[in-house]
Amino acid sequence: MCFSLTRAGNLHSKEEESAGFFLWFITTSAKIGFHRYILDNFTGDTLEGLSQREVQEFDSPAEVRALIEGQFLSMRAHAERFGMPAPPNRIIATGGASANQRILSSIASIFGCDVYTVQRSDSASLGAALRAAHGWLCNKKGGFVPISGLYMDKLEKTSLSCRLAVSAGNSELVSKYTILMNKRMEIENSLVQKLGRY
Repeated sequence: MCFSLTRAGNLHSKEEESAGFFLWFITTSAKIGFHRYILDNFTGDTLEGLSQREVQEFDSPAEVRALIEGQFLSMRAHAERFGMPAPPNRIIATGGASANQRILSSIASIFGCDVYTVQRSDSASLGAALRAAHGWLCNKKGGFVPISGLYMDKLEKTSLSCRLAVSAGNSELVSKYTILMNKRMEIENSLVQKLGRY
């Protein structure tokens, strides 16, 4: 997903072009598992009176937004289920999509916390370089050395230093996303019961 989000974020000429490419990418690369729902009667205050209906497709901008928001709502719900505090202290966004300000704003609004980025968005190559350096250091020292030994007291001088990219979303919006997250999990659980686990 990082490639497609980065590609969509880098097509600055027109939003429709970005959304069109992204929509093409997701619909040609992943044909199964799509369930699209529209929530009727959502006031933003409660799940009461809220109903959902499945639809075959959204228009392109809604499709992209639903995919991005749905992924982050799912991440938040599952992370909270495993004990992540709500809201978390902060999120450090990495990867190509961390260069996209709108995606970072969505993360801040959905999780309700500040979002930081590292100087380098290409975290895969940075992670590989860190692992190689860690292996070299362990070999040099003749045994295991905690990876923190690579950057302890040097963090601000490296590309691992973080900067605040987006402040936490406003509490009203976070509250609405919390309700949507609960509804999303309700729908997900019903799909798991209906279709089984893969």
